[in-house]
Amino acid sequence: MIVISDTSPIIFFAKIGNLTLLKDLYLKIFVPNAVWEELIHPLSKPDGKVPPDIKYEIKAKEEGWLIVKDPEKKEYREVALNLTKELGRGEAYAIALSLELNADLLLINDKKARIIAESKGIKTKWSSEVLLDALEKGIIKDYQEFNELLDKMIDIGLWMEKTQYKTLLDKANELKK
Repeated sequence: MIVISDTSPIIFFAKIGNLTLLKDLYLKIFVPNAVWEELIHPLSKPDGKVPPDIKYEIKAKEEGWLIVKDPEKKEYREVALNLTKELGRGEAYAIALSLELNADLLLINDKKARIIAESKGIKTKWSSEVLLDALEKGIIKDYQEFNELLDKMIDIGLWMEKTQYKTLLDKANELKK
């Protein structure tokens, strides 16, 4: 399975201490260089304030399951450049890489980027949907753990409507009945 990720899903899973959940689900994750640069950008800040979760992202790359890869063909680099007129670099290059590699899945939390990706035939998932997959596959052991992880993501900035939150909890509850 070929899985590409934008920046925010990796950050959210790292910040809740569960980045390896992505490895457990998908074995390896590809990210374009623009996403990698966004992930490690805090290391270049002169104030020296480095979020503690960066170590998980670096370790994933060192272990070889987080793979940094840019689109190689000119046509896909052009797709990325054109998309940067509407989206951030990470999102644009993640969509272009998904197209070039004919990815099975793109992990992305930005609504506009998701709509554009899906209009190009790319299957996408929000971080919250990844949590549901992990619950279904037994990587997350029960409803309570699912709820705790989802709430942690929301606490650190994952936004969702209340109806969407309730729907997710209902789905998770059904999975574990």
